[in-house]
Amino acid sequence: GCSGGDDESAPATTATKTVTVRDTAPVETAPAPDRTGSLSAAVERVLPSVVSVRTTTFGGGKGEASGVVLRRDGLILTNNHVVEGSTGVSIAFNDDVHTRPLKGTVIGTAPERDLAVIRVDATDLVPVELASSSALRLGDAVIAIGFPLGLGGPTVTSGIVSGLDRTIEGRNGDLTGLLQTDAAINPGNSGGPLVDRAGRLVGINTAGVRLAEAENIGFAIAIDEALPVIERISDAPPEAEAWLGISFSSVDSESAAVQLGLDSSLRGAAVTAVYPGGPGAEADLAVGDVIIAADDVPIRSARALQELIAEREVGDELDLELIDSRGPRLATVKLARRAP
Repeated sequence: GCSGGDDESAPATTATKTVTVRDTAPVETAPAPDRTGSLSAAVERVLPSVVSVRTTTFGGGKGEASGVVLRRDGLILTNNHVVEGSTGVSIAFNDDVHTRPLKGTVIGTAPERDLAVIRVDATDLVPVELASSSALRLGDAVIAIGFPLGLGGPTVTSGIVSGLDRTIEGRNGDLTGLLQTDAAINPGNSGGPLVDRAGRLVGINTAGVRLAEAENIGFAIAIDEALPVIERISDAPPEAEAWLGISFSSVDSESAAVQLGLDSSLRGAAVTAVYPGGPGAEADLAVGDVIIAADDVPIRSARALQELIAEREVGDELDLELIDSRGPRLATVKLARRAP
């Protein structure tokens, strides 16, 4: 998760407005962003579609981030880094209907785009409406909504589109085609919507820059770029997705390698979590291992490993070359079906 949050059993924050359930418009019919509407009316319109994504991790860690309802039949969008390494997910709503959190299941991820799709057992959610992010112009007004800093309820910030087609370094490689905004995006806002003045989705908040020399710089994944990825990962049958049973991040800089006690020139994918009972645990992988090759293919980042796994099938064996501060070793992992 992105920030320390409430316990999963805490009641969900609810809106006090009448809700009309609607279907999300397909991308080809999405209108241009609205540039004239009331900010408060836009927030009122989109709030029933904004959710709190609460996660638990090994060791009892908890986090709270944000998400947005895509379809009334239980499909919710958030960032991959929100759910990566989680052992449990629950969703709290603002629709004045679902007053208790629902269990969520991660049904698909695209780490290279920092996107994840979650499903809950519901058929009456309020999907967000879409606008065309490709029609945005510099200076257009936008609104970010989410659950930052574990404050217990949704937070709204507003700003403008400060930049288009930006590229930043992500956990699994570069994130490209991003929207830049000066609307505040704080820890916990990740996965929440960036909307126009009609409350229609133009982006998914993914990162804020927090440097002493930088102010009011945040980034969102443009919805036009995200929709094809969302369709692919949400429609893929779960049994088709091979799983290594670990979480991993990139070792793609000298500083990252040195922090792990390794030679500064080493590049690879560092194991950040090993799930009990999974294929990685059975192969004795450990947190701190760095995967530098798989089936004789050099691995220089988390994205490279993710792409290689995506080409394999459940039941395939993967020969890994590993290194940690004690030295190199080999391991063979049998890929399994991704755990729910």
